[in-house]
Amino acid sequence: MTVVRTIPPLVTEYRVTDTPRYGRTVSGYGGAIPTRYMIRYAGRWHRVLMMQYGNGGSAYIRKAGADLFIDTDTEYALAAL
Repeated sequence: MTVVRTIPPLVTEYRVTDTPRYGRTVSGYGGAIPTRYMIRYAGRWHRVLMMQYGNGGSAYIRKAGADLFIDTDTEYALAAL
C-alpha cells in the first residue's frame, strides 16, 4: 500500500466549521470520522476526516475517490487555528 499525501502548495485556505453530525460513532473510533476542519485543496473545499483506531489518528481528505493524507505543513497550520 502506498501512502499518498497532499501537496502543500495546492492547499490554499483553511477554515473551521461546526463539526458535522454524520459519520460519528459512539466509541469515537472509525475510518472516516469528520472533523471541524476544512481545507481548500486544488481549488475545492474538502472536509478533513480522521482515521481513528487507537490513541493516535491520521488526518486525510477524499479527492476523486482516493484518500490523500494531510502533509505535515498543513497539519501544523490546522493545529494553529
